[in-house]
Amino acid sequence: MNLAQLKENESGIIIKINDDNLAIQLLAMGFILGETIKVERIAPLNDPILITSGSNYIGIRKSDAKQIEIDKL
Repeated sequence: MNLAQLKENESGIIIKINDDNLAIQLLAMGFILGETIKVERIAPLNDPILITSGSNYIGIRKSDAKQIEIDKL
């Protein structure tokens, strides 16, 4: 399952980030593998998605969210 498949207020655990450049950017911002991630809001046209991990908030494009593999909680 990937992050783009989650609905608002659903959570998952980050398993893998398939895009190396995206992985570097997210890891630099504190989104680490094995951490819980939650979809807070989805924009009216379904892009971007507001996600949280710990105390970090980030808006991410749906195309990038499809590159993040998760296990749904």
